[in-house]
Amino acid sequence: MRIFENKRCPRCNLKMPKEVMTCPKCRLNYLKFDLATNVEGKNALKLGETDRVVYRSGCPSDIVRWKLLLLTIFLGFIGVHNYYVGRTKRGVFFTIFCIIGIVNAIITGILRVEPSGELWEIFTFLVLIWGIVIFLWIIDIFKVALNKFKIPVSLPR
Repeated sequence: MRIFENKRCPRCNLKMPKEVMTCPKCRLNYLKFDLATNVEGKNALKLGETDRVVYRSGCPSDIVRWKLLLLTIFLGFIGVHNYYVGRTKRGVFFTIFCIIGIVNAIITGILRVEPSGELWEIFTFLVLIWGIVIFLWIIDIFKVALNKFKIPVSLPR
């Protein structure tokens, strides 16, 4: 059993004792933080109010965890799970490079076009990026399954 259990503030990353209910640095109230919703987090991100948004591990009350897990497993390679929780920039990254990877696979696999010269360098770079996206997708599956996936939340105004 640990005698000194600590936690970190999700907003400013300050390490403090587990019993503290308000962050001394950024004044985040943890009792209100449990009431934070993803809908408000999405709205704040759309309005550009990133100072109101906190990324938390675990699902808030308005996110269905099993739905998030299914979206991550079956459609996560194109970023659907990121769109579901409001992380649109990351979702766009996944979508663009997934499409590029599929086009590369069609060109080289089905049409059997062998790139050469500068085209080969571009092709290998794009395949490398596609591999990174697939790797991030697998990591996201484990994060969602272990309840460690960061979801943007915000308190209602």
